[in-house]
Amino acid sequence: MQTIRGHLSLAVLAVVYLLASIRYFPGRAMHSLVETLIHMLSVAPINLGATLVIVAVLQRLVKERPPFSKTARLFLVVAICLEFILGLAHYFEINGAV
Repeated sequence: MQTIRGHLSLAVLAVVYLLASIRYFPGRAMHSLVETLIHMLSVAPINLGATLVIVAVLQRLVKERPPFSKTARLFLVVAICLEFILGLAHYFEINGAV
């Protein structure tokens, strides 16, 4: 039961990350898809670097490396937080508020 719950929470985080990464341009579906992929590939190193720093700090504090599933969850949480901020910036840029 615990592994099913763990896999399900990881899948939900992945879906939320994918939804937060979408860059939508009204009326231009292909442009939206291309910009989303470019955005995800350009932001992934930042998310990965932040996750590695956090995992290194946790490893120093606890004296053992966290399991891969917890590291993946941490990556997705960091990515969702960053995507929320970048998504707001994209929205305001599209609507001319910035």
